Amino acid sequence: MTSLVDARDRAILLLGYGGALRRSELAAIQLEHVTLDEDCMRITLPHSKGDKKHQGTTIVIPRGITRHCPVRAWETWLRQSKLTPRNKNKDTKPENVNETTAAFPRIWLPAAAKNNEPPPAPKIGMKSLSDWSVAKIIKQRCQSAGIEGDFSGHSLRRGAITTGAQDGLDLIRLKRFSRHRDYRVLEAYIEEDQALSKHPGKTRF
Repeated sequence: MTSLVDARDRAILLLGYGGALRRSELAAIQLEHVTLDEDCMRITLPHSKGDKKHQGTTIVIPRGITRHCPVRAWETWLRQSKLTPRNKNKDTKPENVNETTAAFPRIWLPAAAKNNEPPPAPKIGMKSLSDWSVAKIIKQRCQSAGIEGDFSGHSLRRGAITTGAQDGLDLIRLKRFSRHRDYRVLEAYIEEDQALSKHPGKTRF
């Protein structure tokens, strides 16, 4: 894979985990939905599964200090892709940028170069990845990393929630983070994870 594809997929994985985002939410993010501050990034979701009144939801992801920081991954993806919101005035299009509204567009890989010519650059499409494509990326990247398990498009969200529970976050904070409307759904995530990790006989078997 090219470094451009790697940068996009890394941003997808880390934003999905850092924001407990559904695969459909990741696929629907547009450039204008994301704002950056010194200490965090904000993602505005105009529509989401739990937003029945269509009021929109803002996801805040803090800036970290490690290479796993979602904010840094997003900045790297923007820098390498040169993505910029689509300019309505076509006469003033800047040079060397890729105009699109999609935060995570498709990338078309070129054919192999011939006669020792430099390889052509990948082409960034105008349309967003589908939610199915996001799920496929998650599964493929986990397999490539040698991580065992049955992964799906929901794995990033589930992993973020269960990790929060393991770190001792209370249900109120977890519910705010996961944006679940019902505590019962949230508790189902936690109970399934803790059935093994906190089994009474784990230290005795």
